[in-house]
Amino acid sequence: MAKIKMPRSSPAMDMTPLVDLGFLLVTFFMLTAQFRPEESVVVDIPSSRSQSAIPTENLMTVVVDSAGRVFWDFTDKKVRREVIKEMGNRYKIQFTPEQEQRFVSLGAMGMPMQQMPAYLSQEDAVGRHQMDLQSQGIPIDSTNNQLLEWIRVTQLIFSSGADGKNPIVALKGDGNVDYSVVNKVIKIFQSPTVKINRFKMITNLEESRMTASTSTK
Repeated sequence: MAKIKMPRSSPAMDMTPLVDLGFLLVTFFMLTAQFRPEESVVVDIPSSRSQSAIPTENLMTVVVDSAGRVFWDFTDKKVRREVIKEMGNRYKIQFTPEQEQRFVSLGAMGMPMQQMPAYLSQEDAVGRHQMDLQSQGIPIDSTNNQLLEWIRVTQLIFSSGADGKNPIVALKGDGNVDYSVVNKVIKIFQSPTVKINRFKMITNLEESRMTASTSTK
């Protein structure tokens, strides 16, 4: 009796669920991703070979560009919102909710407080960039030391919600900046009202993007 041959057919696979899963993952990452804050200053940082990683949370950064202008930045958005409110109170400046939200969404800030309302009223990056180019940075003069106020207010607000702890502090200086400006910033760190004796120097490493811890004790 002859054997019955079963018809052969190639196995079929329904790819529809896999495609749906792929689109769901793409949609999820698009909705949860955080856009990089607008950069108001670009610095050419010097090289280093340190093995200490840059923290990504609770970091307050003071930036000094090649022209010696000083900028302030902080990673936590909730702290940023409270900082701009308190700075407004201290300098008797009333910010609108829209201006506060714009401040929260931006990156490093290098504008004197008196110009902050006009800066935060700019609805596009072009207008803010033009003001950044004309700005002399945050004042650090002995008679108008606004950087000291930025640092102190940040410490007070952060420590109020972190069991009295201070934020991590980093100094990011352009490799071509006059060291006297960096030294003035370090002296502000050491002032009796803020007492920052340990901070990180952000550098452009030859092997990996790291920082070096520095003690000024």
